Amino acid sequence: MAELLVPLRSKVIRSDRTNESHIVVVDQQPTQAPRRKVESTEYAIEQLRSQPQQETLYDVLKWLQPSKETISGFDINRQSSQASHIFHILVNDVLPDHWRNINGSTTNKARKTRDLIMSVLCNVGGISALATRLRILIQPKDISESESHVRQHGQAESLEDLLSLLGYVLGQDDCVLHLWSNLAASESNSTRRWLLWKELVALLGSGRILSLASEADDIVLKASSSTIDLEGRDAETQKAWVQLLERSLTLGHVDSIFGPILGRVIGKPTQVLESFRSYIMPMKGSSKKSVVNSLLRILMQTRISTAVRGENSDKKVSGVAALLYSLSRTDEDLAGDLLQWLSGDGLVQDLSIRRAVVAALAEDFEKLKVALSESLQSFGDKLFIKHTPILQQEGLKPLGMRRTPANANNSGTTENLLLLVGYAHRANHQHIADMTRSSIYLNAISNRLAASSSRASMLGMCVGTAVSKLVDPPDRQMNFSSEDVTGPQGQRFLRLTSLQDPLGSIDNLRLAEGTSSNATSQVKGNGPLQKHDTPRNVNQASTKTKIISIEEIESDSESEDDNLPAYAKPDSDASDSDEDPTVVNRDKPVAPVYINDLISGLQDTENYDRQTLAFTQASSLIRRKAAFGTEVLDSTEELASILTGLQDKWNFENFNELRLQAMIAVLVAQPLEMGQWFSRTYFSGDYSVSQRATVLTTLGLGARELAGYDGAGTALTKHNQPPRAQNNQFPSKRLPPNLHALYTPEEPLMTASKQLENSILKPMTLKAADALSGPNVLKTRTFSSRMDVEKKRTKAIPNALAKVVADGFFFPLTGRFQAHIRTSGGNNSTLMSPILLPPYLRTLALILHAAGSSTLSLPLMTTEFLSLLLALRPRTSHLPILDGLLFAFLTVLEVNGDREGMRRLAQENGKELLEMGQWVGGVFERIRGDGEEEGRVRALAAGCVARVREVVEAEERTLMGVGAGLL
Repeated sequence: MAELLVPLRSKVIRSDRTNESHIVVVDQQPTQAPRRKVESTEYAIEQLRSQPQQETLYDVLKWLQPSKETISGFDINRQSSQASHIFHILVNDVLPDHWRNINGSTTNKARKTRDLIMSVLCNVGGISALATRLRILIQPKDISESESHVRQHGQAESLEDLLSLLGYVLGQDDCVLHLWSNLAASESNSTRRWLLWKELVALLGSGRILSLASEADDIVLKASSSTIDLEGRDAETQKAWVQLLERSLTLGHVDSIFGPILGRVIGKPTQVLESFRSYIMPMKGSSKKSVVNSLLRILMQTRISTAVRGENSDKKVSGVAALLYSLSRTDEDLAGDLLQWLSGDGLVQDLSIRRAVVAALAEDFEKLKVALSESLQSFGDKLFIKHTPILQQEGLKPLGMRRTPANANNSGTTENLLLLVGYAHRANHQHIADMTRSSIYLNAISNRLAASSSRASMLGMCVGTAVSKLVDPPDRQMNFSSEDVTGPQGQRFLRLTSLQDPLGSIDNLRLAEGTSSNATSQVKGNGPLQKHDTPRNVNQASTKTKIISIEEIESDSESEDDNLPAYAKPDSDASDSDEDPTVVNRDKPVAPVYINDLISGLQDTENYDRQTLAFTQASSLIRRKAAFGTEVLDSTEELASILTGLQDKWNFENFNELRLQAMIAVLVAQPLEMGQWFSRTYFSGDYSVSQRATVLTTLGLGARELAGYDGAGTALTKHNQPPRAQNNQFPSKRLPPNLHALYTPEEPLMTASKQLENSILKPMTLKAADALSGPNVLKTRTFSSRMDVEKKRTKAIPNALAKVVADGFFFPLTGRFQAHIRTSGGNNSTLMSPILLPPYLRTLALILHAAGSSTLSLPLMTTEFLSLLLALRPRTSHLPILDGLLFAFLTVLEVNGDREGMRRLAQENGKELLEMGQWVGGVFERIRGDGEEEGRVRALAAGCVARVREVVEAEERTLMGVGAGLL
């Protein structure tokens, strides 16, 4: 009997119960566990793989700094399996999530994080990882058509972020110096170091990264403006720079490469110029020629004014001459390139840069004689004189005339000849006297004077007169007594022989640059003179300017403050301007980078800043994450449920548009499953009318986006809608503008429907107008060129919707609708109201049109849709429902408008087609009125009748037994 007795309750009385306190103290805010310090490579890799937050990422990047000596001896710059693993995780997983937020932030912590990222990736392994990631994104693996469309938006954003990261790493001024310094410090083996350097040169110098970036962004990535430290280096470093510079010349952006280098040369002391010359001397002849042409172009565009034509010595011209002489005085190849440029490309350049080149060559009399001989032979060539156009026979360009290649060749030759004659005469007057008695000079002057063109003869007169004034006594000087020689142009030519530019100093270029920049800033600051601002007023204003002297007071206590630590400047925050410091919020949320953070941010209805940030970043984050990984795929239903039921608690700006974009992003990420989920939610979910309408809009616009209509989910938002028609109602019949936009918004679904309706009815209208304009014999036919035809031809777009439209979109909507009618009777159902039924029919029509005429399930969807439209005819007492039904019927006829579709309609749906056509004809006769809605309905009915007649005329034999006489 004892085992049958079961205790119902047991009570234990403890003797120390009375000594316990009845009040338990609970911490209101539990303390956050401190972050563990990164001390090993394995722990750093573990943190990077566990979806780190920005604070954790900052700690790991700080531990990975090349200058930091770790206990394990790990160096991120040294090639190893662990370093490659870290680069792979950073470039492929971590930075794609965080870089957009870090790069877009202006806080001090974000700036430090960017610097840490640049320091970690600025090595051979980091650049190679970025290039590999870029190649993978550009050339994805073979995937299905639907997956390819789903990934294209996320892939575009990933490419944009990766290009921004790559540009930040390579765009620093000392990027190349960091690359070499890190490589030299981490690799002690010279053979291995040179192999890695060659790999880096192949990436940067041969155009691999440039070609990948161009293919990714469909533009040519501008050459990096990275500069190098040109001060004295060892022989190995100099060899590395020469190899990189010479390889970079093949990219085609020589000016972009040597522009910053030239700025460094001009802005540094003289020893930097010597180092720069030592870098150029080992180059090949073709590379030196490219360098010379680039330097001359840069100097002409940035250091010399194109308006310099004065006779006095100019400091800027003298400075350029000093720079060119310093580079070419010990290098015969550079001097030969200057001579070739002077008689070739330099002929079409301005006189100022040619003055500098002639001044640099004049320091060596042998080079000066070679240049003078070549110019004299070119000047007296008979073929040149005879076959050169008249414009090219002018010496100096006329005032106000722009120098062009057509009129500059001979002009440059004449100017160069007179400049060289002047320098040669000052160096050795006997050489010019001997030249005047040579056959080359006499033939040149004779050929010019005997020319049939008066302009060519004038050039010979000017040169002969100028040279004669230098070598002949006054009583024996040549004098032609011609107005062309004594005129303004002739006198300019004669004065060129006395023009002399002595070698100046490179400091003149720095002085000119500062003066030019100051003048430019002054003009920009003051603006142009107004009409009432006379020069006198300006001078008076300038005399009233007070000069305030600023004196620096030295303090003896500065030495005492040297040991004090320096603190970073605090972040600038707009909220600091608030008068009440208690309302300043320093704990500001950051943008979510993971889907779990996005979900928690959307659900946090008590934190305005966090929910706003999550709400604005939802669409882009979902699209970016849908391209790679399984974060979105594992949380699609949860995201869709949160977004569908989200309430506008804080009165967000553009709340409906942002929510719609996020819901479309979820649908596009997983079309089949989420299409069924949204269809089920529309009929069975406990949602309001506006939320159900948003679900329909998501299905319609999402289907169009999957079908290849790029940006269908974002292009039809409130800010991107086409302008509405002008409302002609009396002002008292309209709401104020702000309330009118709030209560009568143009829904994106309605906008897409109108666009599709116009694309269907417009060709029919034009065809009817053309038929009424007269016979075709009397019409003029315009033939288009092949280029115009190619521009108008639409390219084939992969339709990812065709495979999932039947099971994921169309049949779930129609099947559940019919089941709902049978269950509820449809009389008092909200889904049958004039508010939801027209959007439902338009959504089905948009889905059917987006699927296209090549969809395999089109016959089944056409039959299902026609049956549904026939069943809804008794409920068309409201014009919005009638409008939606006619639009749906017109879309069915449009999708099946080809030859095969008409035949299929006549064979399989002939009875429904004729019955629907007869009913639409009655609607067209019955609807009367001048309102906007009535006119729209009549236009749709007329389009339906016209399309039905086309089918009947094309398939009259097939429809004979069905009852073609009804029409």
